[in-house]
Amino acid sequence: MLKNALTCLHVSDICSNLIAMKKMLFATVLMIVIAGCVKDLPYEDLPIPIQFDAGLSAVNTRAPINNLTSGLTGIQILRATDHATTPDWSVVASVASTANIAAGGGVTGLSSAQYYNANPALNAWFMSFYPSGSVSANKVAWTITGQEDIIVAPSVSAGNKTTPVNPTVLAFGHKLTQLQFRVIAASSTAVTQWGTVSSIKVNADTALELTLSTNALAAASTPVNTDLTTSGTFPVTLPTVTAADAGLVMVLPGALNTIKVTTANAPEQTVSISGLTTTVAGSAHLITLTFTELGGITFSATLTDWATGTAGTGSL
Repeated sequence: MLKNALTCLHVSDICSNLIAMKKMLFATVLMIVIAGCVKDLPYEDLPIPIQFDAGLSAVNTRAPINNLTSGLTGIQILRATDHATTPDWSVVASVASTANIAAGGGVTGLSSAQYYNANPALNAWFMSFYPSGSVSANKVAWTITGQEDIIVAPSVSAGNKTTPVNPTVLAFGHKLTQLQFRVIAASSTAVTQWGTVSSIKVNADTALELTLSTNALAAASTPVNTDLTTSGTFPVTLPTVTAADAGLVMVLPGALNTIKVTTANAPEQTVSISGLTTTVAGSAHLITLTFTELGGITFSATLTDWATGTAGTGSL
């Protein structure tokens, strides 16, 4: 009996040892498998995200943008095919991501995160614009009302996975010119003669296209020409001491188009400005309309806020 008991005890010890060895072997195999998985994803092959920042040149979108201190929602980011030196924007036909600009210029909330190419010889290239427009190959199209401020950040390299440019700065600049209007009467008699100002309109191209490959904004290939009313609250009572604000419009820069003025006591009149023949992108041009007793309107024009320009005068 004692012999049989010892034999059973010996067999039990052998079984326990075998079970322990199997557990150790399983744990070892598991560690090898895990190590193999980690080896398949070396750190240097993990995708590297691209970070953005944004700046705005001294310029003034729906209501002029003066700066980015309050942030901006819904910028559109374009990406060209990765290339070592020269991106081809002529074939870009869609938005890569939308994002927001936080107060101070940080770019956040990308709808689609952007990563560097695994090939360190290829750089990432980006452009951005606001407000949203209709994107097609090499083009972004807008129809403006005179109250949108189109800003564009031109092509910029974000570097590559080996030498990243983080953050990549989207340097926005204005594409339109701003026309600011003020009105004043030469005397109380002129106020009576003209009455209140009913409207001020600027004739302008309203269908606009940005060519991505050149970063140039121009009238659409099929032009649309419209009278755009300034943002002023009408009617405006004519003052005689300090000129009153009569609103603004933002239009395609270049030759100054026709300006039309209507008052309570006079039908719409077409006027022109002398001394201000060409407007400049990113510049705010102040145009003061002076209504005289003789029924004529005297004009003066200066360039303010973004740049300094020469004054001009005119009469009707």
